Amino acid sequence: MLLTDLAYPAAWRDEATAVAGALKRYDRYIVCGHAHLDGDALASVTAAGFLLRALGREFVLYSPYGVPAYLEFVERPASVYTSLARLPFTPQCVLALDLGTPSRLGDELGALLPSLACVNVDHHPGPGMGTVANMIRPEAAATAQLLASVIHASGADFTPAMASALMTGLITDTGGFRHSNTGLRGADIHAIRECLDKTWTIPRFRLWSRLSAKVSTAASGAVAICSCTLDDLGSTTTTQEDCEGFVERMLSLKGVRIAALLKEQDPGKTRFSLRAAGDSDVAAIAAVFGGGGHVKAAGGTIALPADEAENELLAAILRTDPKPL
Repeated sequence: MLLTDLAYPAAWRDEATAVAGALKRYDRYIVCGHAHLDGDALASVTAAGFLLRALGREFVLYSPYGVPAYLEFVERPASVYTSLARLPFTPQCVLALDLGTPSRLGDELGALLPSLACVNVDHHPGPGMGTVANMIRPEAAATAQLLASVIHASGADFTPAMASALMTGLITDTGGFRHSNTGLRGADIHAIRECLDKTWTIPRFRLWSRLSAKVSTAASGAVAICSCTLDDLGSTTTTQEDCEGFVERMLSLKGVRIAALLKEQDPGKTRFSLRAAGDSDVAAIAAVFGGGGHVKAAGGTIALPADEAENELLAAILRTDPKPL
């Protein structure tokens, strides 16, 4: 992660330094976000855990409802406790992140909080609940952004695991940098995203609905494939341009490593687009048909109707991809 004035603005430095200093004051921490973790809360809790480990402190990560399934991919420095009944130590301080109010702690930790010191870092408005240090900055895009400043102020090295956690928080809390809480040196990212994203027409919406119903999978769900025929376009009064982005949407399906979208140009000619995740090389697959592109994004043309072209392309994917599907 590159820390510039965007990640460590001057206005935050005193508070970030105070929080970093407070984290060196105690030896044993409960690190928590709001009870029902979202991306920013888990990212902040995770990054804070990595920081405390770098500082040589003991800690537990706590959430009464555990980690949501859709966030299980986030690497964590320790398991998440769902109960405080059998902690491995007697805690001294709570590091409360992305909470807003103490009521969002949950009953168990809420009852314990008055007996412990508290450090609070948050981008929700409010007076702060920290008894030792507060860093409350509603102008921040995410609490993860504030944690980046704290890590910098602490003198700890940024690790890939820290950076990945913090980026998860930024992406989820800004809607993929779509929301109005995102800005960059005078650039209105929200307005730009509105211009890029708010372009859907009813015909395009109907085309995507139609194509979604046609998506099929192979190789135990590792390959997703779909054809957009001339009839699909005619029935929805759309064009090839309205397919833009659909193959990327297919790649977002859980477990899919290769996504293939075929677009019929005329009854005997079909173009295809390939996208890959993981170690798959779709440029090699495209080359089978004289196409090309990048390892993760490639395409080409098959001189067959869409249904026959789909069969040929799927066979080439299963034959050419060297990784076990």
